[in-house]
Amino acid sequence: MTASTTVPRISATVGAGGTNTAADVRVVQDLLNRAARAELAVDGDCGPATCGAIRSYQSGFLNAPDGRVDPDGLTLRRLAADAGERSEAPRSDPATASGPADGARLTQFARQGPGHYAYADSERQYGTDAMLQLLTGTAAALHRAGLEMGVSDISFVQGGLMPPHRTHQGGRHVDLRPLRTDHARGPVSIGDPVYSRDGTRALVESLLSHSAVRRVLFNDTEIAGVRSYPGHHNHLHVEVGQ
Repeated sequence: MTASTTVPRISATVGAGGTNTAADVRVVQDLLNRAARAELAVDGDCGPATCGAIRSYQSGFLNAPDGRVDPDGLTLRRLAADAGERSEAPRSDPATASGPADGARLTQFARQGPGHYAYADSERQYGTDAMLQLLTGTAAALHRAGLEMGVSDISFVQGGLMPPHRTHQGGRHVDLRPLRTDHARGPVSIGDPVYSRDGTRALVESLLSHSAVRRVLFNDTEIAGVRSYPGHHNHLHVEVGQ
């Protein structure tokens, strides 16, 4: 490890017999992918594939690989060096995130502000510049109309698989709640009495006014500009381009 390499921080052990906090596991999975081409899903789940990748990596410098990465331990330091880690902050820091494999930089969306609120964990709300501009602009338009949208999953800071989604891997997909007639911050489906078609239509119109939007999946066919898709009766799935 060179003197300029900064070791990313994990809060506890990852791997066989470890604490395996999801955020720590994703840090190690990301390092293994970059340092050893492990091709792991960066999903925070320390299963057999991740433990096996740790042992395989350790076999290059340990006589008795234990399949575990300790905070500030040798394996973590070697991973950081081999991955070419240069950040002076942990990889969960949005200001220094390298983003998904295509090189896009991901930044965390504000948890709350005029015209929007979050209803997903903060670690699942990192997007590209285009995504954040879309959400910020849409929230501002809704706020002017006295409305508010709920923002759910976007992506992890380092990209990668985000169960249960097949998308949401690169900061260009987001799930939003339909609006309610009572303006409450809660779930709602198309068939519910408190579902607001007018409010949701205003949300869709604002989204589609942005040229970056590729598609909006939602199952209310009375709203122009959306595409029906199985399972999208209680949320809108929005995709942006580069």
